[in-house]
Amino acid sequence: MQEKSRPKVFVYFFLILAMVFWGLSFVWYKQALVYFRPISLIFLRLIISFPLLFLLAFLTNKLKLIKLRDIPIFLLLAFFEPFLYFLGEVFGMNYISSTGASIIVATIPLFISIIAYFVFSEKLSVLSYIGIFLSFIGVVLVVLSDKESSFSTWRGILLMTLAVVSAVGYGLILKKIAGKYPPLTIVSMQNFIGAIYYLPFFLIFEWPLLSKISLSFEMVVPLLNLSIFASAIAYLGYVNGLKNLGVSKSSVFTNFIPVVTAIAAHVILDEQMYTIKIIGIALVVIGLIFSQTRKRKVVTKPEELIVDELY
Repeated sequence: MQEKSRPKVFVYFFLILAMVFWGLSFVWYKQALVYFRPISLIFLRLIISFPLLFLLAFLTNKLKLIKLRDIPIFLLLAFFEPFLYFLGEVFGMNYISSTGASIIVATIPLFISIIAYFVFSEKLSVLSYIGIFLSFIGVVLVVLSDKESSFSTWRGILLMTLAVVSAVGYGLILKKIAGKYPPLTIVSMQNFIGAIYYLPFFLIFEWPLLSKISLSFEMVVPLLNLSIFASAIAYLGYVNGLKNLGVSKSSVFTNFIPVVTAIAAHVILDEQMYTIKIIGIALVVIGLIFSQTRKRKVVTKPEELIVDELY
């Protein structure tokens, strides 16, 4: 019994660790954006993360050659994520609190459920409808709890919504290749292509400024945290959870990312924890759990699924 339970302990440990890293990523964004402009931050994060993922895919024999007919799909996949997704997320972080951003991004599974209802005719249960309503109310409360709410805050909400829409589009396209390639191959390629998409913007608009900046410890640490912990280690921990626990059990853990962000933002960034914000976070988490509590008629093998590298 102990031999069987020990691996499960490690699975849960690394799954929880992934949620912690993804929750902290919104705080690391705030720290990094003090020194880097958005395009530079995105480009450098991709440049650091994709070689690590390629190396890991190669060492674990998970690197598979892309077929010519699938290249257009990969190009479109990378356009939605990381290109459009990170544009919305990183620029949005300039106008909204870390907690507010993580709450909005955490609703991605909820919107995917709604799209799946219309596109794939997946029926939603009564609990799912209740969950959607509670999550919506929770997001509103978290936004309203921001005492300095202004046009900038709502601009941030719109940009974060772009990230959510991009992630939904990414998920739909991903269905076409999820069963053909290992997860590490897909994420490595999408990050590589994403870096190519960002390269001209980086060289034209931000390299002249970045080349004049002297890197410091305070600048490099949050950038490395985002690249190594949020983009590589967290992803691997979550994929490991998918393979061993299945989608339903693993996806529940993602609902607690806003809680990690709220606590970390309060401790590290001194973001205020108003009562209305705490209530809003609780409603979002409860709503997301409800929205995923439904019986599925079609069962997909865990190993054929892939996780959005969102955080």
